[in-house]
Amino acid sequence: MTLDKSFGWYALNVFFNRVTKLSSLLDEEQVEHYVPMRTVEVFKNGEKVYEKRQLIASLLFIKCPSSYFSRLKERFGDSFYVYSDRETSLPRRIPDSEMNSFQLVTSAEDRGMELLPDGSVDFSVGGHVRVVDGVFKGAEGYVKRIQGRKRLVVSIEGIAVVATSYIPKSFLEIIED
Repeated sequence: MTLDKSFGWYALNVFFNRVTKLSSLLDEEQVEHYVPMRTVEVFKNGEKVYEKRQLIASLLFIKCPSSYFSRLKERFGDSFYVYSDRETSLPRRIPDSEMNSFQLVTSAEDRGMELLPDGSVDFSVGGHVRVVDGVFKGAEGYVKRIQGRKRLVVSIEGIAVVATSYIPKSFLEIIED
């Protein structure tokens, strides 16, 4: 795959529970992609087992040039759509910094992590911070008090918002905007 100026992260909404199938196709083509997962406890035959499940149903992130989507439609049909920019209707490129923080937080096996409804967090309340220690080291987001505990909220605008478990103040560094 050749690089072009639109090479970056994009979000796809995949229909009909076909995220795993699309992920396998992307693996075959050696296209970098990410499916947010979490480990959940379930009981099978009276025993507690842990399973990996999608954190956000139907969501898959792909790193590619925007021109790749027409090729992907040829191979995979109309079983997905690419999140678009509201003003231009072009595929919305996700900044690397947002994607890096989102991946870091959603892949950390944090049992206290919560998926929040998009638009449910007032970012003006908390400061923009970077985590400098602990399991989320390197992630950037906003501090928000949720259920009485200070948490890091990481957002990919218009797509997904997640909140970590409690983060001590000493693990945070304020980022001047």
